[in-house]
Formats: sequence, structure tokens, C-alpha cells
Amino acid sequence: MKTFWIWGLFPEKEKYLLNKIKDQVQTELISPKFDLHITLSGPYSKIDKNFISKLKTFGEENYSIFLNLNRYDFRQQKYKSFYISVNNSDQLNNIRRKFFELKKFDLEKEYSPHISLTYGIHKISLKKELIFKLPKFKTKIKMSKIGLVEVNEKENIWKILEIFNLN
Repeated sequence: MKTFWIWGLFPEKEKYLLNKIKDQVQTELISPKFDLHITLSGPYSKIDKNFISKLKTFGEENYSIFLNLNRYDFRQQKYKSFYISVNNSDQLNNIRRKFFELKKFDLEKEYSPHISLTYGIHKISLKKELIFKLPKFKTKIKMSKIGLVEVNEKENIWKILEIFNLN
């Protein structure tokens, strides 16, 4: 089933550094391919041109924010397999509420912000070992864009349809 999500995206410099870590992780924990991101809202079953127009306006009227990164972490869940955890800040929650006002989604569902480095179910022992091999990372990262993404989890396809810069 196809759904749509809004992702937070990063400037090229931060993306480059995170991709180096992601590539290192995926040499040991094989994963489907996806773009680095932080999920902000969704899923939406349908979108239309009006919603895309609202996202463009959102980008023009809202500013980039800094995310506070915590540590490498993992769960035994396909889409939270191995990741960098992110503080659930007021700024992040304010952005999510604004998206909720544009188009409703399950805002009450538990939100644990993170930047995935791999997807899939992998051995816990491998994940624990990997944490000690990975480099330290910056504790703050800029989220400078939002992306409208079409997702087909059945076929492991994540396609960014539109990207909007934040001021």
C-alpha cells in the first residue's frame, strides 16, 4: 500500500557526514536503500495539489531548526533497526503540530524522533558491537528542508516527490 509522509532533510555538509556513518553501518547491517531523514508526519493515504501548495508555503514561512542528537541506538523493529536518537524538542513538536493543522495524521501516536542508519531485523549482538566501531558525531544538526515522500513499505520504496527549503 502506498502512503505519504513528510520528512525533515539536512544540508549537504551534514548529509555527507551522516551518509559516511550510514554507509559504514550498512556494510555490516544490510538494508534496503533510503535517503537520510527524520520523519515528521504521516502517514497520509492521499495528497493533492492543494496540500503540496501548503507545504511550499510552510517552507517559505518556517525556519530551519537544529536537532539535538543523542546517541546510537537500536530496536528489534524493521524501521528502527539502528539509528541516531534525536531529542524530542519543543521546536520539533511545534513543526509536527503545524503539519497536523495542514493535514491530519495520528499526532497522539508515540513519537520517538530518530535518524535511521539501516532498516531490517539484525542480530542484537552485531548492533552492540557496531556502536563501539562508529565515529562520534556532532550533537547538533540542522534540518533545513522538508520532503514529501511516497512510501511503499511492501516493496521497500521511499521516493522523495518534492523538497521545500525552510528559511
